[in-house]
Amino acid sequence: MKIMYHPTSQLLLAFVSWRFSGLAFVPAATKWCRRRPLKLEFNDFDLSVGSSSLDLEGKSTNGANLNANLNLHGSDFPELQYIFQCGPTLYTSSVSSSLLHQLKSSGFKNDDDITTFAMDFASRPEIISQILIQDFQWNAIDAHRARVGITNLVKGRLQISNGKGLESKNKEMQVAAVASNLSLPLANVLEALPQSTDNEAKNKQLQEASQKPKLAPWKSVLVNDKAKLRRTIKERKKRGNDKTSSTEVDKDSYNYGLLDNHTDRDTYHTLFEELENLWSFMTVHQASSVVSEPPIRERTAEVYMRHARLFLGWVVDARKNIIDKDLLNDINAGDTDEVKSVTKSSSPLTTSTSKASVLSEAIDVRKAIWRRVQQRIGKDATAEDMKRNLSLTDIFLDQNTESATSVVQYILWLRAERSISSNYEANILRGLIKIVKFRFAGELSLSNNAVRSTTSKTPLDDIPVIIELRKFHRDAGNRSKKAPRSSDEGKKWLDWSEYLEVIELLKADLGDMIHKYEMESNQQPENDEDDDDGVKQKSLQVHQKEIATTFQHYLILSFFACVPDRQRTFRELQLDRNFLKVDGDSNQDTWVIRHSADDYKTGATYGERPPLPLLPSLTPAIDDFIERWRPCLLRKSDGTSPSSFLFHQPKTGNPLTANSLYQIVSRCCYKYKEKKTNPHLLRDMIVTHVRKNSDASEKELEALALYMGHSVQMQRDSYDRRTLEQKVMPAVSLMQSINSADKQQ
Repeated sequence: MKIMYHPTSQLLLAFVSWRFSGLAFVPAATKWCRRRPLKLEFNDFDLSVGSSSLDLEGKSTNGANLNANLNLHGSDFPELQYIFQCGPTLYTSSVSSSLLHQLKSSGFKNDDDITTFAMDFASRPEIISQILIQDFQWNAIDAHRARVGITNLVKGRLQISNGKGLESKNKEMQVAAVASNLSLPLANVLEALPQSTDNEAKNKQLQEASQKPKLAPWKSVLVNDKAKLRRTIKERKKRGNDKTSSTEVDKDSYNYGLLDNHTDRDTYHTLFEELENLWSFMTVHQASSVVSEPPIRERTAEVYMRHARLFLGWVVDARKNIIDKDLLNDINAGDTDEVKSVTKSSSPLTTSTSKASVLSEAIDVRKAIWRRVQQRIGKDATAEDMKRNLSLTDIFLDQNTESATSVVQYILWLRAERSISSNYEANILRGLIKIVKFRFAGELSLSNNAVRSTTSKTPLDDIPVIIELRKFHRDAGNRSKKAPRSSDEGKKWLDWSEYLEVIELLKADLGDMIHKYEMESNQQPENDEDDDDGVKQKSLQVHQKEIATTFQHYLILSFFACVPDRQRTFRELQLDRNFLKVDGDSNQDTWVIRHSADDYKTGATYGERPPLPLLPSLTPAIDDFIERWRPCLLRKSDGTSPSSFLFHQPKTGNPLTANSLYQIVSRCCYKYKEKKTNPHLLRDMIVTHVRKNSDASEKELEALALYMGHSVQMQRDSYDRRTLEQKVMPAVSLMQSINSADKQQ
């Protein structure tokens, strides 16, 4: 299959090729360069060894003492040579000499030079072998052998710097010599070791490296005030010293909405029937006799349904965590307290109110709603009957502006108790407007000669309560553009080059895991007992699944680097549907993502997308993952896939969810860079990087916007995170160049 690109696609691919095809990494310097693409070649870990007398690590297999003639005098690397031949590695003299010669040829002078180089990777030794392979062109097996010895050298230096002293070092070397059947005088070994003139400063450096603070758990890092509040309340409850009000609840009871379960469906029977009809109203074309709007996407409808359940749960206090009073019992007991009007001004959302006032007015709203239910079904109705018969017609009584009261009080409560952002407020209002439109759509049927407005899309837009809510929505949207961000961006933001380093570090870990697995799987058991073989097979299966999980993480982060799209794109990748292998340029097979208008958020605006190609250098890794490792993540024991999804949850075998993909990206970025980056923030990061660090033309920026599925204005207004100072810097440079040119003339 060969894919044909139309002219727009060619422009996009040219841009992507220019911007992304040259991504490469130099781990030793941790700098981004453009000389080598992202690549993971599994033949790098070919473990075949030419001589049958050596095992996979280059050790002797015949039991002979090949190191009897060890001579450290005159060696540039006496400590490392001793570790290679007498320490835990026990390499043969030929293997040791070859490794030391390669180190010398790579520019390392002595043991101190090696230690200084490797100290930064004391906690991540697999990076050492990756650097030797990528930066010094070592073959993989020699790089991994050298890494083992270098790691032991660094550990020995750290032990000395932490106070174990030379005496402890002597003892270790003596034990190693005895174990190797060597009669090597310790004095000769110590005499051959080079003595540094700045040991005190070096030991201090080693000690500081060993005392590097341990990375805090991912869950303990909180990026916004709301999460901090929930954590504080939860800790108080654990200590049994909770003095918070009933509205300040921890994460376990933070949800106040209706739950889509049997209990709530039975308790609020009428409301759930209306919610099901609301879903059809939003997603299905209605009959010509019904006033409606064009259907929206199911993903968007799901968000609106979630907002609807939250709002209705707040109205009825479904979780009993908002107010302490049982209003239904009070009403049935003959409560005749006057229900006060809560709409105090034409724009009640612009006024500030106290928590006590908000709660008091919310109670009045609920009383009014429950009394309407009582009047409709009868005063003798029980509390259970009233809950079962509660309807949207009781919450939104008529089309007048006052019917917005319940929504207004809900928003005020969210502000006071949950400290919601202006952006979240706008999203909530957008969903609640849909509910109100559904409530009155039947009353404005075209069969009743409803007059279509000349200024609105449908007569629904002319309803006074809708006009009022849309006004609140516009106000929230305007405030969100100027409001500060609700989370600590410093705990999440990565420069794009740092994100690429995360991918490279993850790739190094993956390579090391595959190397260890290959070594374990090729080792022969000491005996032929079935029990030992079964234990080994079980261990290998566990290791396989760990590799498959890490491999999946590596591919997901790499896909984001190639196609900085919304997280839904990668969760919903399906083989042979929207994830296809095609013939690319230069007859290179390339994996591409294909989207119809229904497969992405802005499909209604932009229609079918051009193919989104991944880097050709990723093709071998993707192929290997699909053929070898992906079956380990599937649920069925026979390895067959319950679905065609590319990525799966390791524990269940189900496709990834939004939360599971969020955790993959966030945890990987936190592990390697200590930043809780989220998938959507990656889109901001690449746009900011391109606009800040390149001289991209307007045509290229337009191509990038189209490639990412949004407009240039959205790219500029929402995704560009440059500061105002950074944005005006080109103008400053321009003025300086103009003035300099004028002076020269």
